[in-house]
Amino acid sequence: MKKTILSLSGVAVITATLLSTSVLEVSAASVGSTTSGANVAFQPKKTPTNPVSPGDGKTPISPTTPGVPNTSNPVASDDGLTLDYVPAINFGTHYVDASTAHTWSAWAANDGSGKAIPQFLQVTDNRGTATGPTGWSVSLTQTAQFKGTKAGDLVNAVMTFNNDKTNTVVSTSMNKASSTVNTATNALVPGTAVNIFQADAGTGTGTNLLSFGAGDGSTLVTDPETLDSATNTTGKVDPNITLNVPAGSAKVDTYTTTLNWNLYSAPGNA
Repeated sequence: MKKTILSLSGVAVITATLLSTSVLEVSAASVGSTTSGANVAFQPKKTPTNPVSPGDGKTPISPTTPGVPNTSNPVASDDGLTLDYVPAINFGTHYVDASTAHTWSAWAANDGSGKAIPQFLQVTDNRGTATGPTGWSVSLTQTAQFKGTKAGDLVNAVMTFNNDKTNTVVSTSMNKASSTVNTATNALVPGTAVNIFQADAGTGTGTNLLSFGAGDGSTLVTDPETLDSATNTTGKVDPNITLNVPAGSAKVDTYTTTLNWNLYSAPGNA
């Protein structure tokens, strides 16, 4: 019988040959190509944004003004621009002074948890205009002089916003509302509109607050009027918003007026 003997060295040679053959690179030729689509769509958010804290521009709060019910409603456009929140103002209770003029500060707002915060105004722009932000503005009109229930007008009384020049625009947006309007001092003339909050073209996307004072509350001061100690629950006033009352103008009465806030879809429409 004939025998066949295969040595280990032969096996090694065969194995190496097989391995070297298996790692040969093969160049692939393109047969052709085709395409497919992917899409996403967005719509403007038409519902107002809930008020947020002037401290950081994002923490939800439920602001109120002690002693004054905020009966205003948000203003919403059809394309995603909204006036979310406007302040109600309370200047407190004071003694009649027939010989000396006085300037009184508005009470600070309550963030809903008892913390005093500056009064503020809030606008949200979720229009997402394809060509970029077009800007917006808010005008303020004191519709008439403060009027008493019995005593008539609070003659020559003047309400001023940004009296201490500490207005602050607060926003987490990359295009925060920017305008020289926002740092102007506005002494209101009854019946005359002033442009109080504005986003110039290219700015003002997302939620923006005009804080009447430093957003962290550092410009608020302790209420000096002990007559209001039981009702001013924050115990603070906002020197950014003031009411100057001439000597002899005030009588024993309660005086009120209406503030009209108008939202415009472009800058400078006040």
